Amino acid sequence: MKSKKNIYARLGLLTKALFFLCIGVVTALEAFGLGGFKAGTSTLLNVIVKEEYGRAILILFAAGLFGYVFWRVYESIVDNENYGTSLNGLAQRIAFCFGGLVYAFIALNAIQVALQASGVYWFSSSDFQDFIHSDLGSVVVLGAAIGMLGGTCNEFYIAFSRIFTKTIHYDKIPDSFKKWALAFGIIGYASRGFTLGVAALLLLDAAFTNRDISSANKEAAFTYMQYNFGTFILGIIALGFIVYSFYVLVEVRYRKIFM
Repeated sequence: MKSKKNIYARLGLLTKALFFLCIGVVTALEAFGLGGFKAGTSTLLNVIVKEEYGRAILILFAAGLFGYVFWRVYESIVDNENYGTSLNGLAQRIAFCFGGLVYAFIALNAIQVALQASGVYWFSSSDFQDFIHSDLGSVVVLGAAIGMLGGTCNEFYIAFSRIFTKTIHYDKIPDSFKKWALAFGIIGYASRGFTLGVAALLLLDAAFTNRDISSANKEAAFTYMQYNFGTFILGIIALGFIVYSFYVLVEVRYRKIFM
């Protein structure tokens, strides 16, 4: 029987899958002229909050996503997957923690948007921009950009080395579905890597030109792809995000979670 922590972690994975599915679907609709929009995180959250029960949906989304955050940070500290304290092991554990913190930011952003809809503000965007444009903020932005470039390389490595099959109970997946699970992982991680790489380059540009870093998110990356590579490529990457959400759904059932 799975522990409560294990179940909460899988709920976090399910929330993550739905998040990428929403981004992929609405961006693909935009790319193929069927409506929709280029969905960065903030844009998607602000669209959802305007819907009926939107605030409640965002609070539930944040609560679910914190399950993923808890699991990633927990694994980085406890090391139940036995990565150890070698250089490579520590790098992997730090990556787990960093990934968890990224999704913590998304969850907190969802809560912020929900509270703003009720007239409650944690912080103003002007305060955030003032910090980003300070000397310390510039260092933080540059560090984040370099980290994203490292993440880009990691996403492509995961995709084409197929190492992700070692983190799931691949042997327990029905034989008729194994090839699909493998394809979902390769296409999904490669799509994420391409988008993350574009966003990282945009963030580097923002760091050196002192521009607003809002020009370096998923939505900006999608816009860059559309204008520089064409609508068809944008659509393919958006479909890749949908495929990645399918792979995360595989993880909900088969991911090795030692909690």
